[in-house]
Amino acid sequence: MSLAAVRPIRSSLLTAALLFAGAGQALADDWGMVVGAGDESAKKVGIIAGWDRERPLWQGEKWHLGLRHEVELGFWDVPHASDTVEFGYSPILRLIRPLGQHERLFTEGSVGVRLLSNTRMSSDTNLSTAFQFSDMLGVGYQWGPKQRHTVGTRYVHLSNAGIKKPNDGMNFGLMYYQYKFR
Repeated sequence: MSLAAVRPIRSSLLTAALLFAGAGQALADDWGMVVGAGDESAKKVGIIAGWDRERPLWQGEKWHLGLRHEVELGFWDVPHASDTVEFGYSPILRLIRPLGQHERLFTEGSVGVRLLSNTRMSSDTNLSTAFQFSDMLGVGYQWGPKQRHTVGTRYVHLSNAGIKKPNDGMNFGLMYYQYKFR
């Protein structure tokens, strides 16, 4: 991808980031950081803004199913594509098991969408399109009054789902921390 082609994408991502920061103040219940590593020696760091649906989608005796929304702004360092920016949204289903008044475990999964500023990660890896789907599976733990603290780990696969070839995709192993302000 030429530098001239990258500039409009970066401008769009910068605009999205500013909207993210402004809307996030009004919408987000919690903010967090995500770090991890992936294919092609990629490293990632990002900011997550999230909010939960007030009532569970399903309530069992010991478990319940919740819906969470997250917006993420990520920055990748890939040896052949440094300064790659990722912006995306994910609706997340969480199967939650309370452990007491102030603790709970959960497993989570999602199919979200992403926009990337670069598509060529190396001479062997080409994502072909700036638009990507983000499949995620994870586990986590929450503690404190109102479960204010959350830590977790996630496996994420990004792919354009065959919209355009090649469709090499990228995989990341991530760890994250979130703090609930409301």
